[in-house]
Amino acid sequence: MDKNNVTFKIYNENNENNKTKILLKEYNFNLKVKIIDIKNIILKELFNNEYNSLDFENINERVYKDFGKLFFDKGLLPSTIDNYKLGDFTNGDRVFEFIAYPKNIDVIKKNIVKEDSNNGVLKKIIMEERGTKEFIMYDDEFPPLTPIKK
Repeated sequence: MDKNNVTFKIYNENNENNKTKILLKEYNFNLKVKIIDIKNIILKELFNNEYNSLDFENINERVYKDFGKLFFDKGLLPSTIDNYKLGDFTNGDRVFEFIAYPKNIDVIKKNIVKEDSNNGVLKKIIMEERGTKEFIMYDDEFPPLTPIKK
């Protein structure tokens, strides 16, 4: 094995009741490859682009923690690590085992209407109470910095 490569063993769960795992394929990845690129390669080769996202569950018996690097914790890996390079997590010449969970994520575009700041509810209440659009400084708006002596 090369010191600049890492082996990923990708498994698929056979059944949720007995939790048996089936080895789908082994991959060798360079440390310069991003996690999102790894996920896209696996989605393309194993799942024929039927899905648009992939979750990994780390099932290694051992968690590799290298000084000054991130690490793959046991369990589901968060999607926030997708833009990191593999070299940010580990040194080369290691073997990782993951269960792959393909899924489809619907991208919903929401039209966010920006509310006009002049029409805010709080601003309407203040304007109704004050009754004028001129600037008038009221004493209760700016409390004194020193305590009031009675």
